Amino acid sequence: MEPQNATNSLTEVTTLIREWEDAQNQPNYNPVPTLTKLAEIIEIETENYLKMDPDPFDERHPSRTDPDCKLGQILKVLFRKDNFMTKLVNDYLRDTYYSRMNITGRDVDELNIVSCRLMLDIMPGLETSVVFQPDMDGLILRLIKWATNSMEPLQSYATGLLAAAMEIPEIATRYREQNGKLIPLLLQRLRTFQGLSCETSHSTNIVRPFAHLSSMKSPPYIKDFNKNSKNSKPAEAVKKVNDNFDSIDEEMERRRKRIKLDSDISNSNSLIRNTGGVVISETSNSSWAELESYMIGTLQLYPPTLATKQILILRYLIPMGEYQEFLSHVFEHNALELILYYVNVKETKEARLAFEALKFLAALLCHKKFSIEFIQGKGLECLLEVPRPSIAATGVSICLYYLGYCEEAMERVCLLPKYIVSHLVKYALWLLECSHDSGRCHATMFFGLTFQFRVILEEFDEQDGLRKLHNVISTLPILSSEDNTPPINEDAECAARQIVRHVCVAYKRYLEAHLHIKVEQLRRSQLRPNERTFGPIIPSQPSYKACKSSPEEVQQQIETLLQSMPFRAHWQPVDQLMKLGGITLLLKIIAFAYEWNYSGRAETVRCALDVLAIACVIPKVVLLFCDRVDLPEETVTVGINIILGAADGEIVADPDVQKAALRVIVNCVCAPIHRIGATVTRYSSTGGGTASPSKKTKFKSSEELIQKVWESVRSNSGIMVLIQLMNVKTPITDADCIRTLACKALAGLARSDTVRQIVSKLPLLTSGQLQTLMRDPILQEKRQEHVSFQKYALELLERLSGKTKHTGNDLEVSLNNIHKANIVAQTKIHFNDRQLLLLIHQHLMSKGLVDTATVLQKEANLANAITIGRLHPPNTFRYTSSTSTPNRTRLSFSSPSLRTPTQNAVNHSDENIFNGATPSTSIKIKKKTMQVAQSINLIAKPRLQKQLSAEPHVKVMIPSQINEELENEQPRITLDSIITEYLTNQHALCKNPMATCPQFNLFVPHKCPDPKPKIQAANNFAMRSARRQIGYQSKVLDRKLIHSRFCPVHTIRLPNDDGFYTCVKFLPGDQHIIVGSYTGEIRVFNINSGSANEESTFSAHDSYVVHIEPNREGNLLLSSSTWGRPLSALWSLNGYEMKYAFDDEEYIEFSKATQDRIIGTKGEIATIYDVNTGTSITRLVPTVSNQYTRNKATFSPNDDLVLSDGVLFDVGSGHQIHKLDKLNQMQSGVFHPNGLEIVSNTEVWDIRTFQLLKTVPVLNQCQVVFAPVNSTMYAISLEQEVDEDPTFDSSFKTVDASDYSSIATIDVRRNVYDLAVNRFDTQIAVVENQGVYHAPQESVVRLYDVGRKRDDEDEQEEEDDEEEDMSGSDDDGSENGTASTIIGDAQNNDNNGNNEDDGGGGNDSDGSWTDISDDSDDSHGNYSSGMSAIEDLLFEF
Repeated sequence: MEPQNATNSLTEVTTLIREWEDAQNQPNYNPVPTLTKLAEIIEIETENYLKMDPDPFDERHPSRTDPDCKLGQILKVLFRKDNFMTKLVNDYLRDTYYSRMNITGRDVDELNIVSCRLMLDIMPGLETSVVFQPDMDGLILRLIKWATNSMEPLQSYATGLLAAAMEIPEIATRYREQNGKLIPLLLQRLRTFQGLSCETSHSTNIVRPFAHLSSMKSPPYIKDFNKNSKNSKPAEAVKKVNDNFDSIDEEMERRRKRIKLDSDISNSNSLIRNTGGVVISETSNSSWAELESYMIGTLQLYPPTLATKQILILRYLIPMGEYQEFLSHVFEHNALELILYYVNVKETKEARLAFEALKFLAALLCHKKFSIEFIQGKGLECLLEVPRPSIAATGVSICLYYLGYCEEAMERVCLLPKYIVSHLVKYALWLLECSHDSGRCHATMFFGLTFQFRVILEEFDEQDGLRKLHNVISTLPILSSEDNTPPINEDAECAARQIVRHVCVAYKRYLEAHLHIKVEQLRRSQLRPNERTFGPIIPSQPSYKACKSSPEEVQQQIETLLQSMPFRAHWQPVDQLMKLGGITLLLKIIAFAYEWNYSGRAETVRCALDVLAIACVIPKVVLLFCDRVDLPEETVTVGINIILGAADGEIVADPDVQKAALRVIVNCVCAPIHRIGATVTRYSSTGGGTASPSKKTKFKSSEELIQKVWESVRSNSGIMVLIQLMNVKTPITDADCIRTLACKALAGLARSDTVRQIVSKLPLLTSGQLQTLMRDPILQEKRQEHVSFQKYALELLERLSGKTKHTGNDLEVSLNNIHKANIVAQTKIHFNDRQLLLLIHQHLMSKGLVDTATVLQKEANLANAITIGRLHPPNTFRYTSSTSTPNRTRLSFSSPSLRTPTQNAVNHSDENIFNGATPSTSIKIKKKTMQVAQSINLIAKPRLQKQLSAEPHVKVMIPSQINEELENEQPRITLDSIITEYLTNQHALCKNPMATCPQFNLFVPHKCPDPKPKIQAANNFAMRSARRQIGYQSKVLDRKLIHSRFCPVHTIRLPNDDGFYTCVKFLPGDQHIIVGSYTGEIRVFNINSGSANEESTFSAHDSYVVHIEPNREGNLLLSSSTWGRPLSALWSLNGYEMKYAFDDEEYIEFSKATQDRIIGTKGEIATIYDVNTGTSITRLVPTVSNQYTRNKATFSPNDDLVLSDGVLFDVGSGHQIHKLDKLNQMQSGVFHPNGLEIVSNTEVWDIRTFQLLKTVPVLNQCQVVFAPVNSTMYAISLEQEVDEDPTFDSSFKTVDASDYSSIATIDVRRNVYDLAVNRFDTQIAVVENQGVYHAPQESVVRLYDVGRKRDDEDEQEEEDDEEEDMSGSDDDGSENGTASTIIGDAQNNDNNGNNEDDGGGGNDSDGSWTDISDDSDDSHGNYSSGMSAIEDLLFEF
């Protein structure tokens, strides 16, 4: 019957609206009967809706809460009639409606009453901000007038409508003067109604015919803490009111939900029931008639009861209670007493009235003064007596939430008797388990705010609060990883996300509070007995005071635990969280947040990461990070991978989230390797003095744990993520902190030998990128963060290159300089004693000590040396700045901080600058210093440093101090040590220092010899042939010469403007080329004739052809496209028929040695097919995917290995062999033809050891094509996404495949899409397109001869003017070339990332002279500088 009645009510509403539309334009139409019927129907459905106990704080439309709800359907029908709603709001609520319509004899008050009644009924589905607007002065003032003085029920109805209007802050501000007068009036009226309700509260009783069947008194009574609540008097009204009308707490205002209360209506036949003053128990067997008023309550709008009138007044006071300006009226009229009376449901028997009073109480608890008065007036005890479950209990939750905001009030709560605090925590925990969603949220936020109070925290743990808090989110559907989870609507999902957010915040506050307590306990336990007795006492935080810690303090406390806690120690909060599955659940929350889209997503993830950062002090938590996390639609995901994704900004693009994730990584990878507690240790039963086996086990286990963490971070691309974050520059306000944390994590990770070997080969170290980052902060205001970054960067350098002492300018530290410093430190200094005596003789003569000098000359036999010295008067030399090299800084021989040396020496020939040359002059070092200052400096400093600056560093001392030091301290500096350090400093300035040096010359500035210059292959064939005969590196140099010269010979254009060329390959025999196009066609051209002629064409795909590959026999062809079916196919070139279609394979290629197999790629999965049958042989799926964006599976040269997604597989068994570290986002890599190396973007890996051999920056984001012969490879840049359109580079590069040194960069002035090499490396074909990606202006395939320059007589007449305009100069500066060639890239060593160029030519990694100079002129005499041809021929290396 009920569904039928609901359907009838919906039909009746529709009929009434239709009748109103037909009759409302008739003269003398009376709308009161129609409005009254609509109000009665809606009130009945509202009562039915409230019986389902919806969340009282849910502001959504009833149809969104319950799609089957008839109330929501009726409201939808009503709101669709715009003309009816407009008439109701704009006309029927006017007190002049009948006069304006010229209707007489009718009471307009009756119309206004029923209109206000209907407006209150439809309020659950009404958008108040649309109905009540700040400029609607007439309606608001009319409501204020009716609420102030009018008949009932219009007065009450107007008060209820005014309450909805005042929820809009703009309206409340606009009418604050009227509100200031209305608030005391309504408070007085409320007290009057409260007195009347007390008189009638015991007038009726409910008859319970089956009460005698109960075995106990039902319902049981509970001790009444509110017995004397009427006599409690809050503090006097405040005398001073704050003039500021805004809310006192902006954050609270932001978090507060504006309350829209649902109307609860009683049936006109229902009675106001009295339960005789009982309180509901959780085990009560009372009838629903008795429980209804306690649990749901009633709200009878017509006729309004005393409870209804009080509810409508409270609804108005709720938004007003938030403002400081009106707080004086609250104290003046003793509103607290009224509220505590309403909260006592035992007396009022109205749960709905208690709920409204609790919301008013929550609004007042925003004010500190009122909160304190509330606690002192025993208001909390009254609050905890609200029966549960009930709608009033949900109201208690928001009061607790706002009470938790006031720290002073919570301190007083903590000082209450223990049973009250215990009852408070018990009540809040019940709200977590049994309340509405809003009640759970409020209770969760209450705990999040109060965990900082130790009393609350301990009581929470005693009552198993963590389990109850965990249960709030553990069963949410949005966190379920099962595939059969039923779908939920958007509103339920949004509510669940908010609950997850609040629980994560509470988790964070919970562990932070326990962390503070744990660290304090450890610090006290580490005090020695004498320190406890006589030392300063560590102040103890009172348990009622809040324990607050800044993020920096939290991190310090975590590090303290990592250093001090024993490896196998237990920590109860984290152990319980693990036992409940909280750690894994938090990892799931972080992963699921990637797909969530709401405002609190960043806070949710950040708090979850903060919890993990604290929990990872326990080793078992770190092990969980290394284990698999079950996620839907995921193959394998480990916790570390999720955390690294958050650090990289993949989950939430928020810098705070990135920093939180980096802190988790730092705490994991930077933990001590040997974790043994200093004082908190386990002792064996046999005695604690000896080392027990358990200690050894701990020691070993901690090493195994940290090794496993390092391996897990490395295998999940942690190195790449950290290096990328070290180079981050946005957002500018957080970039310094992010790169500091990333550098700290990388420094901790570098303690692993494998990681250290890889990082030491990366451009971060080899190309000086780290030193560049160390120079200046990204934001000047973040210099303190930058200092920390420099600290961890130096720590990283130490771990990569060995321990070294840093002095002077630490920013100049690099691997090359550290290496040179080590060489200098190993050098044994020798010098000529006679030269030293000669210098002493000159010094004595200059000071006028002639007799002493004569004795020295005689005894040392210096007569001949002095004569030679007078014939050659000494020239002065000093170190000066030069335009070619930077200035030097003051250095110590032990300092690794070296700059490029600069010196202007005396005029010697080139042969005399080496050690051991016969001195022709003596030298002096000119210093602008006083003699006394020099002598003082010698005494004051134990070491003498070379003074290169204009002003000396001296220590000023008075003569008395000098005498005292001379008496008290023996000189520790000898003349030998001075000379040795002077020569060592000179040796340290050498560009290429040697460990073994000949005797130093005191008269000539020391300089180690420079390496001999690199030479190139001679252009003269006879010279190259002669060098080859004597074993010279002719092949290397020939290779560089050949692959720096390219001459265009053929140009193939499209026959029409439809599409463009995309890829090209040579067919076997090198007589034909095959070309793919944008439209999916494949064309074959004959290039053997004088001009390239098209022989055939066929349509292979419906889209862009990205790859084609013929087999070596020339009878089969593989092709791949971007979309459509098939994506890839195998074709027969005899009749251009498709043999097999590979619908899902994005890329396919033949095997290398014997082309009887095909390997296809789809994402990270590789599949091997048989060429003859087209059937699948093996499917290769990596255990942990690198997720390269352009993965292309490929065979090794011997077909025994497959590289797919950065993972090596054994073809025979199909098993995974090794996973290479992911150091780029795009390319998996290719095998080197030698079968020993893998080239993956810029990285070169050794297959035998799986170590990183070197990095080649010139290959960054390039597709590599190996020449079949000559050990050369070609590199073309991959397309880059710019403004959603791919762009290509206009040049290709040639690189020596033996040592990876760059040969040349050839600019063709067009976008290079693809490149192919013929069988003998004599020709290349390049797809060159000019214009934007989807609409090139011109598309050609150009053939180049390799190793040949274009001469004047080779000019082809058919080249058009446009092509001539693109023609540039070739490598020797002539104007006869089409392609512009940059020999050696002018930065030979930058292409070998493992060597650093100090300004000269630099060395290759293998020590061979394989680079060629920037000038590739035909005349080799420019290099030899006058050498004869024979000398050039026999030049030694």
